[in-house]
Amino acid sequence: MSALVDRVRVNDNNREPRQPVVLLVDTSGSMANDLAEVAAGLDGLRTALVRDPVARNRVELVVISFGGQVTTHGDFDEAALFEPPSLRASGDTPMAAALTQALDLLEAKKQAYRRSGLDYYRPLLFLLTDGEPTDMARWPEAARRVREAERDRKLVLMAVGTQTAGFARLRELCPERVPLRLKEAQWETMFQWLSRSLQARSRSRPGEEVPLEDPTGPRGWGTLPS
Repeated sequence: MSALVDRVRVNDNNREPRQPVVLLVDTSGSMANDLAEVAAGLDGLRTALVRDPVARNRVELVVISFGGQVTTHGDFDEAALFEPPSLRASGDTPMAAALTQALDLLEAKKQAYRRSGLDYYRPLLFLLTDGEPTDMARWPEAARRVREAERDRKLVLMAVGTQTAGFARLRELCPERVPLRLKEAQWETMFQWLSRSLQARSRSRPGEEVPLEDPTGPRGWGTLPS
């Protein structure tokens, strides 16, 4: 946990409430053909948030990739300082380890907010994958922790898979919120939706429910898996 705490910073000169976001990105070998679009989407997300005078100070982002190993990229900091990482595809899919690291990092971040006396919105865990976990020995515990955090309203999980994703596993993370299947070549549209959603959340009051655009609508980027 100590290494994760080092990535958590709070700008005490900024007294705005915070919206923490962890982007969990599958970078296993099978994602090789998609990572350029994911990188472009992350760059577009950064641009949109930085241009928003409210979101740039309230949304805080970090990327955790999982491909062969789990890597936390950069500091968990304000959108104004967010730099999308360089992503390379390799290895298997240690999704359980990535989820565990994300949960630990979010807990460290929330503790830092409390110490600084800052309000914060319910954290968002945004998971992107084209497969299913290969570290199955760790999966039951990771899935249990996510389900309990969702149940206790400690975070919002949004799981998105490509056509080849293991949706049965993704459903185990949050039975009440169906994972979404990404429509082909809709990465850019998905990240644009995410940026609008974060901007809308950052303009609300902490604890307020904000209605979001339906990503499965006629012009949406996702569908419900069968």
